[in-house]
Amino acid sequence: MSTPVSELIAFTIDTPDASRSARFYADLAGGEVTGEYPEHGYASVAIGAYTLNFQGVQGYAAPRWPGQDHPQQFHLDFRVGELEQAVQHATGLGATVAAEQPAPEAYRVMLDPDGHPFCLCPPQQG
Repeated sequence: MSTPVSELIAFTIDTPDASRSARFYADLAGGEVTGEYPEHGYASVAIGAYTLNFQGVQGYAAPRWPGQDHPQQFHLDFRVGELEQAVQHATGLGATVAAEQPAPEAYRVMLDPDGHPFCLCPPQQG
């Protein structure tokens, strides 16, 4: 195995409002907002061993899942203890349930307040 040349330190997501996105994901996943820099349009969240960064962009165009006119570019998957309870929690934070649900019995596709899709996945069976 070769020695890596870099280490993944964060995943950065474009958004029209970095602070709002950081608070949403911190509340959704039990993380902590670790930095808000409104003068730079930037915020970060620690979720366990992971860091999500949010950068504000002018002219942000929300993805339109599942279509590709405005592709999703990424999505996050979250393991949850109980699916319907997690859906209620996420919607209470401002998320919406996506109209298109490929496998609602297996996972739920949600849209964050900026339109980024993410999935809530119940415990693995087996």
